[in-house]
Amino acid sequence: MKVILREDVKGKGKSGEIIDVKSGFARNYLIPQNFAYPATD
Repeated sequence: MKVILREDVKGKGKSGEIIDVKSGFARNYLIPQNFAYPATD
């Protein structure tokens, strides 16, 4: 799942980067904690 980072995440990337992570990690951690939002086409 591709997400766009809202802020720096240690070991994953810096704010503004588009990264590819496992969908569970995005849905259960990054998005609820407001660290990222889904990248849509």
